[in-house]
Formats: sequence, C-alpha cells, structure tokens
Amino acid sequence: MGQDKAKSGDAAAASNWLGTLAVLIQDRVEARWQAELDLSPMSAAALVQIEQEPGAAIEPVATRIGLSHSATVRLVDKLVARDLVAKDRARNDQRAQSLKLTKAGRRVAAQLHQIRNRVTDDLLGLLPPAEGAALGKSIAAILHRAVTTKREGDQVCRVCDEGRCREEICPIQAM
Repeated sequence: MGQDKAKSGDAAAASNWLGTLAVLIQDRVEARWQAELDLSPMSAAALVQIEQEPGAAIEPVATRIGLSHSATVRLVDKLVARDLVAKDRARNDQRAQSLKLTKAGRRVAAQLHQIRNRVTDDLLGLLPPAEGAALGKSIAAILHRAVTTKREGDQVCRVCDEGRCREEICPIQAM
C-alpha cells in the first residue's frame, strides 16, 4: 500500500514538474523573443506559419495560430508595417491575399528559431547525454499519444523549427 501511494505521489510530482517546465520554457522563449526581436508569441507564430507555407492566405494562418480571422489580419498588418511580411493578391481570387516573408522577415524567422533552440538546448544541456536522449524519447511518446487531430498538431507545432524536426521523425506527423 505504501509503495502504491509513493508511486502515485511520484506521478503527481512528475506531472506538476512537467507543467512547471512548460511554463519555464514558454516564459524564457517569449521573454527573449520580446527583448531581442520585439515579437509577441502570436507574431512569432504567424511568421513561422508564413515561413512554412509561403503564399498562404490569412485563414490558414489564423487557424494554425489559434486567432480569429480579424485578429490575424491586424497581426499581419503589424508585420507588414515592420517589413517582415508582404501581401500579394491571389491570382485566382483578387479578394484573397497571399502572404510571404520579406528578406527581413526570413532573417527574423531564423532568429526566433535560434532563440527557441538556445533556450531548449541550454535546458537539455543540464542533463547527461543519456538522460537527454531518454527525455527526448519520452517527450516524443507523449506528443504522439496526446495530439490526436491534424488541427491540434498544426497549433502545437506553430513555432516548430522544421530544420530540426522533419516530417519523417516528427512524433505528431506519425499519426
């Protein structure tokens, strides 16, 4: 009985620590995006989505970052004003706009990936290599089992660095 209680206590503690780690990572990444690039989390997510799908319209970007259409229009307009995103009229529907990163936008997108990777690399660097590899396998297993729809996968991966997580190794794409 005491051992069962200890095991459930360990699981409860691990669950709490996982949540705490998620907040730590999010806070550090977002603070550095803001300080170094003057980007909000949603601006960063929009840049990554446009980077990953050049020529996308507003609606798929809005869906992937979890904002309404009108909020995404305002966000994209701010990115256009900063010369990070360019809007073109779609050829098949002149009412629709296609989005692409400018040269400055591509540079900033690369920097936001570098910042996120430095934060997570630094944290993983606190572990011996074998523990880091084991943690990676555990995280992949959680992501594979927890993300059950393509839409949720798109939202969870809204700032993924596709240079590090290709489709053939992505635990979410393996669905």
